[in-house]
Amino acid sequence: MVDVVFLLLIFFLTTTQMAQSARSAVDLPEEEGEEGDLVARSALVVNIDASGSYIVMDDARSPSELNSLAREAAYLNPGAIPIIRADRRAPASRLNFVVETLRDAGFTAVRLATAPEGR
Repeated sequence: MVDVVFLLLIFFLTTTQMAQSARSAVDLPEEEGEEGDLVARSALVVNIDASGSYIVMDDARSPSELNSLAREAAYLNPGAIPIIRADRRAPASRLNFVVETLRDAGFTAVRLATAPEGR
């Protein structure tokens, strides 16, 4: 019984750390959106910081790396919807590039993360 409790504890600590690593420090646009944490259901979380860098799992990625990550995620989770967390000061061209890359990889929809108004 104690072994099971320790295994569950390790599992929850690990998954919590993975969910937090999907969230880089970006200043999201303030807009109403869906409530809830959709990171667990997404295949990929792409962060775009203010300078326009692509960040996936706390690592900056080049456009070619982002392309291969998107293709792999689409292959492994064909029905999942990736999340894009773009800083409000990021160039719009970077957001457009990520959307096109995800579309070319095989995703049919994306979610744009926003912050609640008045935050």
